[in-house]
Amino acid sequence: MVSVSCSKSGNVTDPGTDVPGSEVEKPSIDTDDEFSTIVGNADMEKDVSLDLKSEAMEGNWSYLGGWHQERAKVYHVENRGYKGSRCLAIHADQTVDVGFGQVIKLIPDQPYKISARVKTENVSGGAGAHLSLDYLWAPRSAPVTGTTDWTNVTLEIEPPTEEVVLCLKLGGTAADCSGVAYFDNVTVRYNDDLYIKESDHLKLVIDKSHLSVGENYIEECLARLDQAYLAYKELFRGKIPYEKDRMVIRAAPGIDAWAYAGDPIQWNSDYIASTLMQLKKGDWVFGILHEMGHNFAPGRFNGTYAWNFNEELFANFRMYYVLDKLNATIVQTANIYNPDGTYTSVEKSYVGKEIMQLYKSECSNGYDMTIAKGRAVEMGNALCYCLCRMVDKYGWQLWMDTYEYLYNITPEQKPEAGMTGWDKFEYLMDALSMHNYEDVRKSFTKAELNVIKEYLQTQ
Repeated sequence: MVSVSCSKSGNVTDPGTDVPGSEVEKPSIDTDDEFSTIVGNADMEKDVSLDLKSEAMEGNWSYLGGWHQERAKVYHVENRGYKGSRCLAIHADQTVDVGFGQVIKLIPDQPYKISARVKTENVSGGAGAHLSLDYLWAPRSAPVTGTTDWTNVTLEIEPPTEEVVLCLKLGGTAADCSGVAYFDNVTVRYNDDLYIKESDHLKLVIDKSHLSVGENYIEECLARLDQAYLAYKELFRGKIPYEKDRMVIRAAPGIDAWAYAGDPIQWNSDYIASTLMQLKKGDWVFGILHEMGHNFAPGRFNGTYAWNFNEELFANFRMYYVLDKLNATIVQTANIYNPDGTYTSVEKSYVGKEIMQLYKSECSNGYDMTIAKGRAVEMGNALCYCLCRMVDKYGWQLWMDTYEYLYNITPEQKPEAGMTGWDKFEYLMDALSMHNYEDVRKSFTKAELNVIKEYLQTQ
């Protein structure tokens, strides 16, 4: 994936005006100084069953186990909780992804801030100790790692349903870790700190402190992303991810990426303010379009996704349809290479099909630096260039027909099980050729296919 050209910064430019958000009726939540009554046993003073449970319950915590649950020990700790109270603990000498969970009832689609006190001993790796909801790739709070005193962690959500399972976790999805984590005093409050802006197909949820531009730029950005959403939907003949006709983009503190696709798209809080400043240059925001492209992967429609031998490549290629159709502008850092192999990095705007130049010659894994030189190395953007070039030769209708075919393959069929990257590439070429007037391999030279094969056979 081409990296998004923005830098981490804690500084936010003052918009100079009051920042409005969506006007919503605030739900009533009873709270006292320490915790909210919406969470049962929020202070951990009551006994919790430490036996493994298959599902969470309302009103008290249940140990739900998780990945490598046999490695974890869970227990009450007397007199060592926050301010000398009682607390719950998870201890694992080897990496795990486990936690306690509780069903809580909230108003759907309203913003909440969930907080808890967390203390750790020698927690290392992965997602650390944190709060999250109970599903795959669920939003989670910033991790607590190392050895710490009591730390306040927060999780911001807009629950999709009235009932959600709130979890106290050690480790997370594909981010397991070890150590000892202590949890105490859980609070649920309405979130007054958020800026929320909705359009026809997008919903942006960020902290008010992230805003570095006026609201008119936000409105223009969401209007563009609405067009992008409809273009994606057109490419896939009306299919929409998660059976929802709106994507949520939500600020996410502490994640280890610029953003993660999913429902919602999680946007690293460290990058939001600087990226919003790019809107003044007409930028449609490469990173957000890329994550939207991920959301249109076949796995979001209950199909197979194994044939996508490089999902990062295909997120960018799906995005190419949006840029081509809408003549959209992307602002990126380009590497302008010199004859001696050195390069100069410059900020550059690409309009519509001009993004092909980035994939061809202005990034380290582009076509000119890999395939054209016969180098069988990581070539994600080079392959993306080749697919874009194929569009110029055969048109988008071919891809619409082929996507329709591929996206109707059920997970049970798994035609690519056990295939190498090259086998999957060949499978894709066959599927495209089946819907074309000639073998699409004719858009490649023999030398190109040989170097692509040499690389993909190792993947």
